[in-house]
Amino acid sequence: MGQIVRQLSPNSTRYYWYPGEKKDWLRALLAVGAGACVFGLSYLVTRSTLTAAVLGLTVLTGVVGFNLGRRDLRALDDKAFDKGRREAIGASGRATWRGLVQGGVAALAVLTIAHLPARGLVADWLLPLVPAVVGALARQAGLLSGRFARESEKASAYATTASRSPHSTDAVGEPGAAV
Repeated sequence: MGQIVRQLSPNSTRYYWYPGEKKDWLRALLAVGAGACVFGLSYLVTRSTLTAAVLGLTVLTGVVGFNLGRRDLRALDDKAFDKGRREAIGASGRATWRGLVQGGVAALAVLTIAHLPARGLVADWLLPLVPAVVGALARQAGLLSGRFARESEKASAYATTASRSPHSTDAVGEPGAAV
């Protein structure tokens, strides 16, 4: 939950609450902006509303999916499930909302593409699925990239400067030694 604090006078303060954190809202704005830029550029190049809509909505759902995947990984690492039942229910509720947001964005993209004036098997049945599939794959990529970054931090913490020095080739049985 985000909070904006305004000091109205020395004795009064007004608090404004909004859902989510400021970073999450900026990431959502980045996703919408990236999708709009790709839509505009692809429409200028191809003059096809169908192509521009598919590409723009695919970028939008991809960025949203990646951000939600990273957010899901952070929520799992917060260890809210170890604290108690109330925190676990709260974390599950937030995960449900993130899932609904991702599904809603994918459904909106599918409906937008399906209702464009272009007709045919590809335009009506295949192209509407592209943003939803890319969004789902991007969510998995977000989960994996966060996991890989976390795993590499642990591995680099255990490596010492002595283990990174080149091995001696004088003794038999050492790596690089002639046998």
